[in-house]
Amino acid sequence: MLGKLLDRSVVFDFDRTGFERHARRFIDEPTRPLGPVLMTGGTAGIGLAAAEALAQAGAEMLLWARNPDRGSHAAERTGGVFVPVDLGDLEAVAAASEAITHPVDVVLNAGAMPLERTLSAQGHELIWASQVLGHTLLLEKLNARQLLRRVVWVSSGGAYTQRLDLRDLSCEHAYPRHSVYANAKRAQLELNALLAERWPEVHLAAMHPGWVDTAAVQHSMPWFRAVTRPILRTPEQGADTIVWLVTRPEPGPSGRFWFDRAEVPVHRSRSTHTRPGDAEALLDLVRSQIEGF
Repeated sequence: MLGKLLDRSVVFDFDRTGFERHARRFIDEPTRPLGPVLMTGGTAGIGLAAAEALAQAGAEMLLWARNPDRGSHAAERTGGVFVPVDLGDLEAVAAASEAITHPVDVVLNAGAMPLERTLSAQGHELIWASQVLGHTLLLEKLNARQLLRRVVWVSSGGAYTQRLDLRDLSCEHAYPRHSVYANAKRAQLELNALLAERWPEVHLAAMHPGWVDTAAVQHSMPWFRAVTRPILRTPEQGADTIVWLVTRPEPGPSGRFWFDRAEVPVHRSRSTHTRPGDAEALLDLVRSQIEGF
């Protein structure tokens, strides 16, 4: 009873004490044999922690990221290969996708939150471009050549604060960056479910890592980190469910949302429920925006 009350509190669900409480029910399982794992944004924080753990489990890490210094450092730590790719540049994503020739598991972790409105190479708002368009284009390209195995979207608990909103995705009128970020994370959850329905041969999952102490949080939400730092999770704790989803022998139902190795609902409030038809409109819109690449 106390555990359920703490989980409903959000703070003591998403924080370090929540992970420690949930970890008591974790069961050690044998891991499946791993081959190549393509990870976006795997050069720092949660992504690097997950990449290191997957490499230790036998994965050949293929790290897509923008920063060459961090990318080279992450490749050294994981024994993997760094590929410089800006996930917001659809032309670059398409070109890099063509270089993939063997089936891969994919972890979609890139998740920057610029402090100011920024446009991608194709003129899309950068959060939307990198976290929704670039990731979906990567999946579409690989799926068309039957190169997708398991897919893990790294979403955010921030999605719980946001109803899917397809208006003003370019942020021409305002840039409320936390809402823009949460909307992209909500879109990831909708795409995870929709693509799972359309691609029965691929296993898709989305997860959120809870509140994690990373450089990205310090940069994008310094006020939040200042208040919550004593209770924030470590990157390794935030990465745990990513690693579990990739390595577990039986993946479970496709298209679901996971937190601390347990399936969780995609909404905590009726106010964020997606309006009828909006999810399908999202997929149509995204496919129109990546068409031709």
